[in-house]
Amino acid sequence: KGIENKTINKELPLLSAAIKWCNQQLDWELPNPVVGKRLPEVVKEARCLTMAEFKKLMASVNACWSSHTRNYLPDFCILGFNTAMRSGEMLNLEWKRVGLLERTVTLRAEDTKSKRKRLVPLNDAAYEALLRLRRVRQDNFPDTQWVFTHTRPRCRGVQVKSVYGPWKKAVEDAGIDWCTPHCLRHTSITELVHAEGVAISTASGIAGHSNLQTTLGYIHEADSRLHDAVAKLPTIGTI
Repeated sequence: KGIENKTINKELPLLSAAIKWCNQQLDWELPNPVVGKRLPEVVKEARCLTMAEFKKLMASVNACWSSHTRNYLPDFCILGFNTAMRSGEMLNLEWKRVGLLERTVTLRAEDTKSKRKRLVPLNDAAYEALLRLRRVRQDNFPDTQWVFTHTRPRCRGVQVKSVYGPWKKAVEDAGIDWCTPHCLRHTSITELVHAEGVAISTASGIAGHSNLQTTLGYIHEADSRLHDAVAKLPTIGTI
């Protein structure tokens, strides 16, 4: 109960392979009822925030009751939106891989989902977010290796490994329906693709996708953009 069919489908081949191994290697005679079986999956479209919603979210995270949460959550959101990095890529980021002079973040192959090294460019907003995070480091724990680190006394200097709790509250306080940290990446890529002069191949490279098809799956079209698009069709007269 509570486990999605998509998750179960990932486990079924492992269970089937385990049964097959036992039958072949141990001479067992176990039935294999899951071989070739898959549960139906409901494809749930990932959420993409509108700019109005993103502004509400930022207002909410900046108004967090805890100053310790405000030390990292607003800049987590800013960095996620402006770099298209995944949550794990940001939370596992070390200062030695942040090039403030070069305005880049280096993601090693072991840091990325695609297992490919990636150089993330920093725009002004992302750069300033990292400067603020560096000041938090200098004021509290100058020896820490992590970019996102707790300042709360009971876990002072400990790496922030999850933003689930404060994120959930911030989303609720902002009055936004279902939204996860991964939505920052979807929103970033969508806005990047629609930015003037940015080729989809460039957006794909920034996102670290191995092919354009993956990038297309991250692009969401707002109703207003669809109306704007058809309004640009040439006029051919009326009947």
